[in-house]
Amino acid sequence: MLLGMETFSYHLAFQARKMDVFDFIRRCAELGLDGVQLNAEGPGPGHLGSHDIGHLQAIRNMTRDLGLFVEVDTQGTDPKHLATMLSICDGVGADVLRTFASCGGDLVQELIQAPQHLREVVPMCADLGIHIALENHEYETAQDVLKRVRQVDSEWVGTHVDIGNSMMVWEEPVAAVAALAPYAVSSHFKDHVVIVEDEEPLVVGVAVGTGSIDCAECFRILAEESPLERIIIEVCYAYSAPFRRPQRQGAGGQLGEGAFRVAEGPFDPSWIPPTVSQVSDSHQWWLNLDDYLASPEGKSMIQWEHEAVVESVACVKKLNEIYP
Repeated sequence: MLLGMETFSYHLAFQARKMDVFDFIRRCAELGLDGVQLNAEGPGPGHLGSHDIGHLQAIRNMTRDLGLFVEVDTQGTDPKHLATMLSICDGVGADVLRTFASCGGDLVQELIQAPQHLREVVPMCADLGIHIALENHEYETAQDVLKRVRQVDSEWVGTHVDIGNSMMVWEEPVAAVAALAPYAVSSHFKDHVVIVEDEEPLVVGVAVGTGSIDCAECFRILAEESPLERIIIEVCYAYSAPFRRPQRQGAGGQLGEGAFRVAEGPFDPSWIPPTVSQVSDSHQWWLNLDDYLASPEGKSMIQWEHEAVVESVACVKKLNEIYP
C-alpha cells in the first residue's frame, strides 16, 4: 500500500500558523510517505491556504517534484460546491475528492438528497478523472453511506472508509471497515479511545496504535478486501467528539465493551491532551484557541501533536510490512 497523510494530522500547527500547506507537503516527504490529503473544509480554503490558480499550481508542482500523490477533502454534497472542489482537485493534481453528507444538520434530509447531488457531478468526475469518496463522518453508519453510494451507482463514486468515525454512532470500527471496504475509494486511518468526562462519554483521538481500535485488523481488511492502493493516515491528537446519538439508537456498541471500553485517567497529556482531561474548564481553550496555542502549554501540545504523528506513521509502516 502507498501511504499518505491528511493535513488534519497537524491541525494545531496549522491553527497556530506554525505550518502551511507547503510545510506539510515537505513534512510528509521527510516522513517517507507517498502522498498527501489536503483538507479544504468550510467556507474558506482551509489547509489549502488559497484557491488562487497560481497557488494551486505551486502545490501541484511541489507534490509532482516530490513524487507524491494528492487527494483533497471537503464537506457536503451541494453540486455547485462539489463542482468547485473538483476544479480545485484538477488544479492541484488530485484524483480523489473526499466529502460527507451530514454537516450536523438534518441528517435524514442530508442523506436523502446526497445521491441526486452526487449524480449531478458524475459527468464532471468522468471528464476530469476524479473519484468522489463519501465518508462515514460521525453522524452516519456504514450502512447509511453504503446505501447512498449504491443509489448513485457510478464507478466515480465510492466510500471513504474512516476507521474511527463509526464510533460516534456506536458502531464497532472493524465492522464498519468491513462493510465499507468493497466500495472504498479513500480512507482515514486513525485511532481513538473513549473517556468519560463530566459523566458524559467522549471519543478522543490518539496516536495510531495506542488506542482501542483494532488497527491491525482494520489495515488487513483494507489491504486484502478493498480495491484501495493507498492508506491515508489521519492523526487526531487534540480532537474529541461526543457520541452523535444515544447508545440505544446506535449501531450496537456498548459503553465499556470492545472499542468502547473506557480509558481511565489521569492521562499523560502527550497521549490525551489537557483539552479534554486536565484543565479546570476543559473546553475553554477551544474558545480562545489562538491565545492558547501561543502559551507554553499550547506550544507543548503542538510538539505532542508532532510526536503523535511520528508514532502513528511508524505504526502504520509496520502494518504495511505485514499486509503490503
